[in-house]
Amino acid sequence: MLRRRKRVEFEITPATFETLGLAATAGLRSMAAPALLARAIRRGDLRAPNLLPALGSPKLSALLTLLAVGEMIADKTPLVPSRTSAPALLGRLLSGALAGATLFVAEGRRRNSGAILGALSAFAAAHAGERLRAAGVQKGIPDPILGTLEDRIVLVLGRRVLRRKD
Repeated sequence: MLRRRKRVEFEITPATFETLGLAATAGLRSMAAPALLARAIRRGDLRAPNLLPALGSPKLSALLTLLAVGEMIADKTPLVPSRTSAPALLGRLLSGALAGATLFVAEGRRRNSGAILGALSAFAAAHAGERLRAAGVQKGIPDPILGTLEDRIVLVLGRRVLRRKD
């Protein structure tokens, strides 16, 4: 027996734009989105979803922040593989999915929709960021300067997306 599919409607709400922005930070720096989410939950700027109550823990928030800072430092070295290599891209997709699921659940929406949107945004940002950085290097801009500029974009965008909207 064939089942008839339900019609899917895509609603655009603040969580949609928040997911696009925060997941894009995950595409540039994989640990940034979880660190920024944990910080926002800990500060009370975002409601912690039932699926991940530990995300608001001060210890987990501190650990994720440390990992994000470490990633930003390591990014400036030649030892780090391309962000679009399979393992690095998978981490960015998962981070973007986590961001999207968390933001959608906080708004009372389905986490799966947020996870898919977050993963897609992280994927696009990872590829766009890699191409833009390579173009900058070809124009003679030192790679560490471009990496620092990316760090700044990640931090500013992530904080703006998650600031309290009172």
